[in-house]
This record gives sequence, structure tokens and C-alpha cells, in this order.
Amino acid sequence: MDYNSINDYLLIRIPEVKEEAEEIMQYWSPEQVPSHVFYGDTLNRFVFKLLEEDSNKELIKKVFDFYEELAACDDEKVNNLLQVTLLEYLWDDYKVLRNAHKYMHHLTRKLSDELQVYFKKPAWLHEEGEYRE
Repeated sequence: MDYNSINDYLLIRIPEVKEEAEEIMQYWSPEQVPSHVFYGDTLNRFVFKLLEEDSNKELIKKVFDFYEELAACDDEKVNNLLQVTLLEYLWDDYKVLRNAHKYMHHLTRKLSDELQVYFKKPAWLHEEGEYRE
């Protein structure tokens, strides 16, 4: 996986967003959709809704397994896509962010925690990044 093929990779790993992705690709046709736009428009609303409801745990786990693959990628553009386009979006709602933290793996969580520099840290986080109940 690398940044040049990242749009195709999303559709392979998370086919549940295929319908939305096809609409976006048609809109941009004949040009290729920029990856940050493609991911933002297809995955952000999808994941946000999943985390608001926090009911389809298997699908949420699948998404965060995919996020961890992006976080582990050697291509810095892929890491940036994850952090800036996907993880930053979760900071818009603390309930969603809190639910997301339950599913994040180590590298994804590290990238998410780095965003605390730009956003106010939620009250439910300890200094060490642990949850407060």
C-alpha cells in the first residue's frame, strides 16, 4: 500500500462505502479524486455515524483495523491522510472520540493523541491518556 493506490485500497478493505465512493468518483470524473477528499467524503461520515450509535462493533473493529494498517504504513502521506483527514474529524464530538478510543490500536491512538496539541483535551482523559469512568 502506498499513497498512489490508497483510494483503491479503501474500497478493497471497507467495501461498505462503495456506493458513496462511486458517487464521488462520478462527480470528479474524468479526474482522479484527491485522496484526502475521497477519504473525507466517503469514510468520515460513515465512521462518525457508526461511532455515534456504537452498535455495529464488528464493522467498527474492521474500520479501526484498517486505520491501524494506515498508521503502520511506511508512506508518510498515508500517515498524514489518517491523522489529518480521518482522526482529526473524530475530535468534533467527544462522545464519538471516546467511542473511537475504545477501538483504536496502538499506532492509531498515538496519531490521535498527537492531535491534542491542536484541540482541547477532553475531561475524560487522564494525563497518561487513560480513560476516566
